Amino acid sequence: MNPKKKPNYDPKQILQDLMDAVVSIYTDGSNGAGTSLAAVADELDLNPIKVRKLLITAGAYESTIADDVLKLRCRGCSVQEIMQQMNLSRASVNSYLPYTKLPYNAVEVSANADRVRKFRERNAAVEKLAAQPSFEQLWSAILLFQAYPFHTAKGLKFKYSVNGGEIKVDRKEKTITIASVKMAYERARGGEITGPKKLGVFGASYLYPVFLRLGVV
Repeated sequence: MNPKKKPNYDPKQILQDLMDAVVSIYTDGSNGAGTSLAAVADELDLNPIKVRKLLITAGAYESTIADDVLKLRCRGCSVQEIMQQMNLSRASVNSYLPYTKLPYNAVEVSANADRVRKFRERNAAVEKLAAQPSFEQLWSAILLFQAYPFHTAKGLKFKYSVNGGEIKVDRKEKTITIASVKMAYERARGGEITGPKKLGVFGASYLYPVFLRLGVV
């Protein structure tokens, strides 16, 4: 058997696609967690510092420090001079400067391509569920959102995986059955749901933020 060929990614296009995704989340807040750097980082499994650098490169991030660092750089100041004038570390200065060269590391480029793919697939699933609401579409979206970082109403972070007809939340031993998900979905579609308790099923505290992200409630 011939070895599977690695995708021939275009680093420039991948970086542009990743920037577009970061800007989209940061300016839209569609993930339900606000538009903080941490929220964007969670959405795409990135470091918040890298998120900020991508936003700065795209011209979509403003802060006094970022503006001052860029002004000094545009005046011809070296990183060392900016460090001294602003009392910042080298890493901090670099994090406030836009990308000037592409990341060509094959592993990083591949990981970024995977982030963009997941982002697009998940968005498409949410849009399809909104256009054609059904339990089948909901379950398809739930499958795509495995390993996605959600937060309960109390702010507890969790992820889940799906095994057959059961959802395993990493914060809980007992699984949530597909029957419970279906019952919760029917209740969500049948009336106004203002919190987890309104779903009335086991695992409601975890299903509610999932439903919130998917646009069900």
